[in-house]
Amino acid sequence: MYLRPFFMIRSFTEFFLAIAFIFACPAFGQPLTIESTERAERARKLADLMARVSIHEAQVTQLLSQSPVPTTDFSLPEPPKKASPVPVTPPPPVFIPLPDYPEASVGSSVKEVPAPPSFDDLVPDPGALASDEPSSGTEASSGAEVNSSVEGEEDLEDAYAKLYDSDIPSRHTGYYFGPLIGFIFPSDVATREPNVVGGGYTKTNHESDSGFLIGLQAGKDFGAIRVEGEYTYNGFDASGGLKASVHNFFSRLILEKELGDRIDLRTGLGMGFGFVNLQKVKEYTGMGFAYDFLLGCAYRIGENWGLQIDYRYSLTSANDEYDRLKSHAWLFSASVDL
Repeated sequence: MYLRPFFMIRSFTEFFLAIAFIFACPAFGQPLTIESTERAERARKLADLMARVSIHEAQVTQLLSQSPVPTTDFSLPEPPKKASPVPVTPPPPVFIPLPDYPEASVGSSVKEVPAPPSFDDLVPDPGALASDEPSSGTEASSGAEVNSSVEGEEDLEDAYAKLYDSDIPSRHTGYYFGPLIGFIFPSDVATREPNVVGGGYTKTNHESDSGFLIGLQAGKDFGAIRVEGEYTYNGFDASGGLKASVHNFFSRLILEKELGDRIDLRTGLGMGFGFVNLQKVKEYTGMGFAYDFLLGCAYRIGENWGLQIDYRYSLTSANDEYDRLKSHAWLFSASVDL
C-alpha cells in the first residue's frame, strides 16, 4: 500500500521519458540524414573529376602519338647578282638651222602690230555710252568719241567729288599759329611817387582811354583741348598825357566744345609775365605776374584755318611805381594749321 505511490511516480516518470524520446528521435536523426547526403554529393563530384582526368589522359596520349611538327627555316635567300651596266652612247647633237628673214628694202612700209587690249579698253566708257549723236565719217566719229570720253571723265570726277568731298570742313588736330588783334578797355591807371616827408607813396590817378592790342599765337590742338603760347602788345593813353605800353608773354590752356559742324565754344586761362611802361614827364616801368580769363567761340572756315572771337579780362600785378592794371578786351584771331 505504501509502495503504490512510488509505482505511480515511477509510471509518470517513465511516461514523460517515453514522450521526450519520441520527440527527440527526429531531432537526433536529422544530422545523420544531412551527413549522408553530403557524402553522396562528394562521391558524385569525385567520380566526375576522375572521368575528366581519364578524358584528359586520353587526349594527351593521342597528341603524343602524332608525328612531330616540322621546324621552319628562317634563313634569308641570297641576293641576286647585279648585272654590269652597259655603256650607252649619247646621240649626236641635232643642228637646227636658223630661219632666214627677208631684209627690209629701203622705202618699204613696216606693218604695225596693234598692242594687246588693256583693262580700260575692256571696261565701257560711261561717256561713250551716253553719247547718242551719230557720226558721218571716220574723223567725226573719232572726235565724238574723244569728246564723249572727256565729258565722261569730268562727270566721274564730279560724282566722286560730291560723294567723298564734304562741304563741311573737318577739324584737324596738330600744331597751328596765327595773328591776333583787338580792342582793350583798361581801368583807370594810378602812378606812385615816393613821399619823402611823410614816407610811403603818393598816388596819382589817370583816367584811361580805350586802346588796341596786337600779337602772335602758336600752339597745339589736341581735339577738345588747346595749349598755346602768346605774345601781345597793349597800348593805350590816359589823362594827363600818360601813355601806356604793356608787353605780355603768356601760356594758355583752352577747353573747346563743339556746338555745330563749324562752331566751337571755348574758355581758357592764361598766365605769364607783363612788362609795363608808363610815360608822362617821368617814366614808370616794371615787370610783374599777369593772368587773364577767356571766353569766346571759334569758327572753322576751311580745312586748315579758322577764326576766333574772344572776350578777355586780364590783370597785371602792382609795382612800386604803379598800381595793378586791369583791362577788358575783345580779340579777333586766326589760326592756320601747320
